[in-house]
Amino acid sequence: MLLVIENVLSEGNINVILGKRYSIKKVFIMELTTLILQEFEEESAITLRVLKEIENDVFEFSAHKKSMKIKELANHMLLIPNWVPTILSEAEFDWAHYAPPGPFDTIEELLAQFSRYTAIAIRALEEVNDFILKQPWTMRKEFFMFFTIQKHEALRKLVLNHMIHHRAQMGVYLRLNNLKVPANYIVSADENLYAYPVDGKF
Repeated sequence: MLLVIENVLSEGNINVILGKRYSIKKVFIMELTTLILQEFEEESAITLRVLKEIENDVFEFSAHKKSMKIKELANHMLLIPNWVPTILSEAEFDWAHYAPPGPFDTIEELLAQFSRYTAIAIRALEEVNDFILKQPWTMRKEFFMFFTIQKHEALRKLVLNHMIHHRAQMGVYLRLNNLKVPANYIVSADENLYAYPVDGKF
């Protein structure tokens, strides 16, 4: 749990910290669950915006012979939100028992499924608490153990960080195909979310 203290200079209760005068005005608790839920909602919304720029006629494009095609990458990104209920509802994940779903062949199908997976993930996050997020979670393949970490760490690594990583990769693919690269947080070469001039340009 994260303790957040709002310090405001006032004529009332004064504390001297590092030579400055502060008054503790408000103390509130921000649960780990809330933080992860908020970040997941924000990052999945950005990812959906990026996926929406894909066109069906570039599905077979690959930047390198060792790289995934756009279709493969998009279908891989599609499954990332699905890790949320998997992590939250189970104590471990065994690759030996995993059968991936078949890929979608059109961007329209893929976008619809991404939205469904995201909605399921959000509902799962809304139903847990910090106690659950601090429980151990293991990834294995039969007797080979990859790692055991707390569930909130697994959500960070396998969902949030994983999503951002592949979204950046898809951004490069979009640029190489002369498609729009949406701004993720503030601005890209194609979009400014806040319409603030950068070098005299919007």
